[in-house]
Amino acid sequence: MNEVFSFLSESGDEYRLSLTTSVGGELIAEDISESLLRDGIELVDVGLSRVKGSHITTFSILQQIEQCIANVFMQHPNAIICFFCDFISLIPSMKRESMSVQEYRSRLFSKMFEQYLTHHHIEGIRNRVVEIEGVVETYYVHVIARNSHQKYVDMISMGIQRDYGKPID
Repeated sequence: MNEVFSFLSESGDEYRLSLTTSVGGELIAEDISESLLRDGIELVDVGLSRVKGSHITTFSILQQIEQCIANVFMQHPNAIICFFCDFISLIPSMKRESMSVQEYRSRLFSKMFEQYLTHHHIEGIRNRVVEIEGVVETYYVHVIARNSHQKYVDMISMGIQRDYGKPID
């Protein structure tokens, strides 16, 4: 899978969403990727970027992006979605100074995910947030999967912690 979607806000900002089936990817170690592939699991990397504009992202745009991801996920019964909360792009007018950009994005996504499941009466899908304690800050990776794929979520989560977490003395 290699699908790219574009969204245009009323204020003219443009967003690009890419959903790519990866073997390995940036976050998942080769040994885990090979196991997923062997069992027919599609690991889908999510990339979201603002291509144009600098206005605050509206709820309408967030809903369009969420619906797009949900549609693709539902069309692929062996998909597991994995994405890293970006910390590079600042959030306009973010007034939560005690919270990092990536924690804000992680919490926002988790809240939207739960509301989407509730609103659409969907059960059996979970969002696992993997927190990586870096040397300076905490990073957040989301792994979304059906309950039937829990063992793969555990493998992915442990692998991310193993490969990217700060070594414990």
